[in-house]
Amino acid sequence: MTDLRERLQAALGDAYRIERELGGGGMSRLFLAEESSLHRKVVVKCLPPEFASEVSAARFRQEIELAAHLQHPNILPVLTAGTRDDLLYYVIPYVPGESLRHRLTREGRLPVADAIQILQEMADALAHAHAEGILHRDIKPENVLLEGRHPVLTDFGVARALLEARSGERLTETGLAVGTPGYMAPEQVAGDRHVDARADVYALAVVGYEMLSGKAPFEGATAQAVLAAHLTATPRPLTAVRSEVPKAVSDVIARALAKHPGQRLQTAAAFRDALRIHPARPPIARRTWVLWSGIAALLVLGGGFVIARHNRSRLLDADLIAVAPFDVLAPGLELWREGLVDVLSRNLDGAGALRTVAPSTVIRRWVGRADPPSAKALGLATGARIAVFGQVVATSADSVRLIATLYDVGTGNNLGEVELRDQSGAMDRLMDSLTFSLLRELGRSRPIGAVRSSGLRSTTLPALRAFLQGEQFFRNTQWDSALAAYGRAVGADSSFALAWWRLGSVLGWQVIGGDSLSGVYTLQAAALNRGLPPRESLLITADSLGTALFTSSRDTLWRTHQARLFATLEEATRKYPQDPEVWYALGDARLHFPLVGRTTMEQTLDPFDRAIALDSAFTESYLHPVALAISLGQPDRARRYIAAYLGRIGASADKHARGFVLVDRILAELSNCSPELERAIDSASGEALFEGLVAFQLSPDSCESEIRLAQALMRSPRSPIQLYNEPGFRSYWLRGALGSRGHLRDLYATFGDSGTSSSVAPLGGLPEESARHRFQQWLAAPPVVEAPGAIPNGFQVGTFTALPWWAARRDTSSLARFAARMESLATGAPRDTRAWLSYGRAAALAYESLARGDSAQALARFVALPDTICRCVYDQIVKSQLLLSRGQEQEALAVFNGHEAPFLSPARPLWQLQRGRAAERVGQRDRAIDDYQFVVGMWRHADPELQPYVQEAKSALARLTAEPKR
Repeated sequence: MTDLRERLQAALGDAYRIERELGGGGMSRLFLAEESSLHRKVVVKCLPPEFASEVSAARFRQEIELAAHLQHPNILPVLTAGTRDDLLYYVIPYVPGESLRHRLTREGRLPVADAIQILQEMADALAHAHAEGILHRDIKPENVLLEGRHPVLTDFGVARALLEARSGERLTETGLAVGTPGYMAPEQVAGDRHVDARADVYALAVVGYEMLSGKAPFEGATAQAVLAAHLTATPRPLTAVRSEVPKAVSDVIARALAKHPGQRLQTAAAFRDALRIHPARPPIARRTWVLWSGIAALLVLGGGFVIARHNRSRLLDADLIAVAPFDVLAPGLELWREGLVDVLSRNLDGAGALRTVAPSTVIRRWVGRADPPSAKALGLATGARIAVFGQVVATSADSVRLIATLYDVGTGNNLGEVELRDQSGAMDRLMDSLTFSLLRELGRSRPIGAVRSSGLRSTTLPALRAFLQGEQFFRNTQWDSALAAYGRAVGADSSFALAWWRLGSVLGWQVIGGDSLSGVYTLQAAALNRGLPPRESLLITADSLGTALFTSSRDTLWRTHQARLFATLEEATRKYPQDPEVWYALGDARLHFPLVGRTTMEQTLDPFDRAIALDSAFTESYLHPVALAISLGQPDRARRYIAAYLGRIGASADKHARGFVLVDRILAELSNCSPELERAIDSASGEALFEGLVAFQLSPDSCESEIRLAQALMRSPRSPIQLYNEPGFRSYWLRGALGSRGHLRDLYATFGDSGTSSSVAPLGGLPEESARHRFQQWLAAPPVVEAPGAIPNGFQVGTFTALPWWAARRDTSSLARFAARMESLATGAPRDTRAWLSYGRAAALAYESLARGDSAQALARFVALPDTICRCVYDQIVKSQLLLSRGQEQEALAVFNGHEAPFLSPARPLWQLQRGRAAERVGQRDRAIDDYQFVVGMWRHADPELQPYVQEAKSALARLTAEPKR
């Protein structure tokens, strides 16, 4: 025991300090520990080495992470999970009190009302988990903790983690039980590996029977006898065992105990709903673990804390306010039920040290009426020490009374009450008065300082009404209605920054990120970003920086804007750690503008997962993770995101949903490439095809789905979204798909030597004479600026692809002429264009040195190229090659840090091949393997000219892994 404790402490490091071992861990060992930074008690569960050796650590960790994202009042979250050497462990909150098993041992059986209430809440927790695609597999009284009168399910997903992590034989053949004999469904007993949610329903019914009768429904002298009873015996009806059990309850449990899964209640939700008609304990101000499960999801693999209810008020943020929806008892003013949340939250945010919970978070978590119990539940769910609730009451045909209460969630005391009266058509005036009245009450106990007169910064009531309507549509992803409402808002008040900002966001989702009109709206909001609430000001700033970065070919301050973007969002997550929209914005930034070498795909996924954990109904957070999971080679994970999204908005609610139906179909047959799937792609709409292209743009699948989708888009009928009908837009995706997959001959045959096709010339993708002719034309009249389009690109970066082609042929004359041409064009050119022309001249001189064989001078010139202008793929590859050839291995790898190859660049696989070479030389094995595998996957069916690179990557994989990944 001492040895294991010491080894576990070494694995935990300084984050947790083990105090003692606890009993009752079953197949795991339990240790009470203290979280060092915040001095909170936690429990560390460790799988002993003799079991851990049979388990895949990576798969165990992955499954625990999935379970940790569950967010429900009756589910105890996993705070962190870890693996080290042959130890597997995870950390959960320490809950003082007892388990359901302890209570049953002490009392024998429970009062009927208590038992029904516990069953209802357990069933609700299971229904939530099953909706997320996660089973428990080991429901039993030992895994139910009692916090007061409420159950909390623990060890969620742990049985699945062990089952999925096991390599080789079945777990039951190694002594690791997948379930507990007294609570296993017959299909589990029979060894069926494909059990579903109905097994959890069965186990829940066994627990219910035991709570109500005082004994298990299936008994035997040995474990084998108990298992046999599950398969053959029928327990006595509960009404025969205990007369006060309602017959309907007895029948519900009997049905859930049916031997065949098809004869049971089919879902935990059905079990819960069947019990709801029966008397249970009257509802009380129910405690909630929602806040803690949200924090747990934020801190998976990073440590965290959760404390018992009697300590919760110590964790409430004294400067955080949650404004609850008001009870509106005035006809025609229903808009203000949520509207007051929107307005007051923004008015109070940033007043002194005060911050407010995002309106969308409040509205999705609010249950009940405007009263102290509901306000307390809201505060506990969001971490806010202060809650505001109230009523809007009609006093006459045209007058209203507004009553608002400031409530201290920690003490249960009212901090103040405000009552105002005015005409019903003067709600804007009422809200300003209410804001100042609330701040006056708060100012009695804290310094407030100067505040804004209105956080929304709109001067007209019609504009405000329209904006609030738009917010309600926005929260429900009703994009068309939201767009119309925000349009009315800016029509009534052209200085309404928040309405301009939302217009840009909605257009981006309706069309495409980087859409030119969306960018115009976002920049208009940024120009009006004065005196706004801190949260909105930060998000508008971030979005405007993203707009600048989307037009990178015209942005000569790329690095500056990128650094400012992440600094802005890091500040936003620090100030608003419970805000899903803030985390979404960080994930979106990492996705589109990654700090390569410092931002992995998993790190990009993390903020989206945090947003989902905080608010599973914030549907935007599911969109980007689909493509990320596919790129990571995790199709099952991608399908879980898709299922969650479709489950919330429906399969045809918007273009994303329609596209995800197609993406899910492709993922289900990823290696099949069947004619049926081909027909499904051909018959899909333009919107669905585009969604598929986004999802599969970096997926090295053997069916080359990206190409099939792009070809179908070229043939598809007209789309309601005009951009998708543009010939240039459609051809852009097919050019990119053919190029990135290495089908250079098909690219040339389809599009000739113009446009993006020329970028494959250095790879051998253009016939010699065709490339020479095209590049000579560029020498005579360089196409400096691209034609304007729906997505502005600015400078014609493709011009620079002639440089490595000339260098490979030692054409120093053309390189020198190109340098001179760039220098002459720079005279009198606009500032942003001049920066690009200067870069082109310097790059041409670097390639000229290379063509002359002067590698030392070439390296010096490549190193001197500014990395704030062009993310030129070939330049980075060559610079890294030169550094590697001189033994400067760390510098060769550092070339790629802070850069990302354009996602549809035909040279991206070559870029990653070179990065893999450098990573291997410095000993970064995993990174090198990932890069080599990407090359093999993307160019698996590439033209013969590229196959030597594929063979090099395969040889490297064989060298590093003894077997290439598949």
